[in-house]
Amino acid sequence: MEEIKKVFKEDINFLEYPNWILDKRNKVNTWVIEKAHGKYEISSLKGLPTHFDKLVLYFLLSKLAEFQFDTLEINTTRYEIARNIFPQKKITGKDKFDRIMTSLRKWKSVAIHFEGVFFEGDSYKIRGFSIIDEYVLDKESKELYIRFNNAYIKQQKETKFYKLINFEQYKKLHKAASARLYEILVKNFKERNEWPINLQALAEKLTFEKREGAKAYYPSDVLKHLKSSINEINKKTDLCIDFKYNKDANICIFKQLKKRKETSIAKSDAWVPAAKDEANDSKKKKSMEKQLEECLNKFSLLPQEEKDEIRRAIKMNHFYQLQKDDNQRIFSYMTNNKLLKTDK
Repeated sequence: MEEIKKVFKEDINFLEYPNWILDKRNKVNTWVIEKAHGKYEISSLKGLPTHFDKLVLYFLLSKLAEFQFDTLEINTTRYEIARNIFPQKKITGKDKFDRIMTSLRKWKSVAIHFEGVFFEGDSYKIRGFSIIDEYVLDKESKELYIRFNNAYIKQQKETKFYKLINFEQYKKLHKAASARLYEILVKNFKERNEWPINLQALAEKLTFEKREGAKAYYPSDVLKHLKSSINEINKKTDLCIDFKYNKDANICIFKQLKKRKETSIAKSDAWVPAAKDEANDSKKKKSMEKQLEECLNKFSLLPQEEKDEIRRAIKMNHFYQLQKDDNQRIFSYMTNNKLLKTDK
């Protein structure tokens, strides 16, 4: 019964775009994702939230969900939060309680801005959100009072576009990259079982760091993290993911499978090279060729002015210059910017 109480709604926009980042070498105060029709930006003077901070937020949201998001206020304790976040043997300690308070300071400082990329069914809108408005710690009673931002909770309560998050499953994902990938996948498997995305765009959504001085992500760096993350997701959650990487198109393809006790990825650490996989999997190759053909057909029907705008955007973005030819660049751009049915 306890686990059921910790299942809550999460608006898909807060899954698609990161409201926390993977741990960085240096403190990061802003993260921006540019899109063809707008951009997403999250900022915090206290430093952007990380994996631990997202666990704190999700636990607090699970408590609000017990009241169907009919209240903005929570009365809890640092001990209760720690008991639900840390492994059982590491619950208490001043450092743990201080870290929880740092997390609340971060969430209070966070400002989120969707510049024409907030999805609401029939359109994309400009929206702005804060997360926490106030927190008060009574040092004598140890009680911790937290009040969430009204617009943020109202969106979570009333949204028609959401996925259910099981906090007990989510917190089992110990790798930060696994937790972020899980958020992205549950959103994108909302109405389909297969999802392709440009590797560079995926790395940006995952908030990976580029190598020092690099203009783009190295595919080998991204794939290394994806492998271990998919293994953990398959092992610890209800999702069962099959993954392919098309090296020529620089496209990652995720497929949702029926859950089994063990998956082929979980059984082995072997990573099949993309070139070998494509050669042996003619069905997958034909599927990619069909997607490319459909994309180019759609592109050919666009007004000339829109075609020119897409070509200009491709020319200005270093990511797309990594593709082997113009057709692959157009396919990657249209997939990444939601101009195809493959990336809603």
